[in-house]
Amino acid sequence: MSSQKTERLINLTLALLATKRYLSKAEIFRKIPGYEGSAETKERMFERDKDELRSLGIQIEVSSSDPLFEDDLGYLIDSNSLQFGIDEFNKEELLLLTMAGNLWHESALQMDSKSALLKIQSLSGPVESDITTTPKIKLNEDSQLLMSAFSAIENRQTLTFEYSGKLRVVKPFGLITNNGFWYLIASEAEITKSFKIVRIEGVLLIGSQKDAFVKPTNVDIPGFFNENSQPKSQIATIRIRKGSALTLRNKYISKDIDDDWDEISIPYSYDQEIVELILWYGTDVYLIAPTELKDKLILSLKELANG
Repeated sequence: MSSQKTERLINLTLALLATKRYLSKAEIFRKIPGYEGSAETKERMFERDKDELRSLGIQIEVSSSDPLFEDDLGYLIDSNSLQFGIDEFNKEELLLLTMAGNLWHESALQMDSKSALLKIQSLSGPVESDITTTPKIKLNEDSQLLMSAFSAIENRQTLTFEYSGKLRVVKPFGLITNNGFWYLIASEAEITKSFKIVRIEGVLLIGSQKDAFVKPTNVDIPGFFNENSQPKSQIATIRIRKGSALTLRNKYISKDIDDDWDEISIPYSYDQEIVELILWYGTDVYLIAPTELKDKLILSLKELANG
């Protein structure tokens, strides 16, 4: 299963779990990333997704989404049919389950593994599934950030942390995956923003007061990136070693350069996207253009070397 499909299934599951009313297909297509193309294409994708979730033991309820128009069907998932009892796991066990999901590799996943990890969403939020875009969780850092974020979201406590060189104080609303990474969706100075978990510096400090804020009803966590997406207006040219980076080869058209290297062009919005991609693949890829990214890449390599 591709990382895009896994991410779409996870976000669909979370959206249908979170809703208090039946969501119509139009709302699902609008709010959940991944449903693209013609109306017919979206319909086929949605039908396959429903079948896959049901094969994993996730029961999707179907009813009219509008009492005045009974033919307009809506969908939701009853949390009682999916959630584990919270008392069944302590924090250490839940952490290990979450980490297991993040250590998946590109190889095909067994159905029972997918079923277990999707069901974990009802406790712990989305998990990563593709090694090419997923940083492995470090026990003493990333895992603690996620556990702190989960706790603050559940108890509606503020969070304080360093991000992009600034001290942030936010009201956390939810967590979501996008392009294989976890993001915290939160309000800072009354503006709803996304914060990439792996870019949070240091620790998350949780406010002492529970129920410190009320989550606005108009905050759409599943559809956040659809509504706030930036156009990928820049192109990076990268060379990839033959026989490597298969996920990139499947996603982008490659051009033969010589006996050792092929070349691909990748659209992107932010410099850090390309820097992190190149760092992940190591010596199997190198940057051709834009040249101004090379300084940022060298700086990131020095930071890694210095710990």
